[in-house]
Amino acid sequence: MKDFKIDYDAENDSLFVYLDGAKSKGAIEVGNFVLDFDEDSNLVAMEILDAKEIFKIIVTKIIELKNLIEFKADIVNMRNMAGIRFKISDGETTETSSFLIPRKIEKSPALDY
Repeated sequence: MKDFKIDYDAENDSLFVYLDGAKSKGAIEVGNFVLDFDEDSNLVAMEILDAKEIFKIIVTKIIELKNLIEFKADIVNMRNMAGIRFKISDGETTETSSFLIPRKIEKSPALDY
């Protein structure tokens, strides 16, 4: 798993995690997630909006987002889906989880109309 830098905005309840020095080639927005990928389809950044509510759904242990000290993640590409596997820690509690997102492989012909 790759180590991501963490920036939590408590006022807006958004969590931004990113690989230091990585460049985004494009992004996909899925619900409350904005996922940035490099030219090789590697995950390089992720913004989670309404982060407290999202983490209540996808993790089983309570972790205060303002106390996060570790965020690690990997992406597993499948045919038309991608799995994001992550590990978070606040120093006392560690939680791992994953979620699926649609994977856009090529431009849809419908976009040309």
